[in-house]
Amino acid sequence: MHKLLAGGEVVLLYPGGAREAFKRKDEKYKLLWPERAEFVRMAARFGATIIPFAAVGAEDGVNQVLDGRDLAALPIIGESIRKRASAVPQARRGVSASTSPDLEESFIQPLITLNAPQRFYFVFRAPITTTPDMAGDRAACDALYARVKGEVQGGLDYLLAARERDPYADL
Repeated sequence: MHKLLAGGEVVLLYPGGAREAFKRKDEKYKLLWPERAEFVRMAARFGATIIPFAAVGAEDGVNQVLDGRDLAALPIIGESIRKRASAVPQARRGVSASTSPDLEESFIQPLITLNAPQRFYFVFRAPITTTPDMAGDRAACDALYARVKGEVQGGLDYLLAARERDPYADL
């Protein structure tokens, strides 16, 4: 990502990473971002613009039969599953471990069944500019991170409500 931003390229980043991709059964449409604002700091270092983005629909396309926790706790094969998952390198080890071990990455893919195809809803929020002088200011980056996260959560809330009002949601 560093090389892309340094070259002025556009970068798509999902701050929740693998942990958010492999959510647990009780975490539908929940943001699972790390506690530290590292992606904001990197964006600021290069003066990149952050465009908050939200999507609804993908998480309704599957039914989780067993999530990663369930699979890891299975008798006989659970130990093997945990061992394989622990061998996968974690991109953000320690970034979120300080106060919330539940946010650590887990590469245990849930066991799913497919649901009927769902309509997808997307929203892009207002662009947020950064400047290189912000990169060294931890408080400014933390505040901007909270703003970006709030915009994404606001987008999710908006889309979930819009879906409830959509007369064609089931088509």
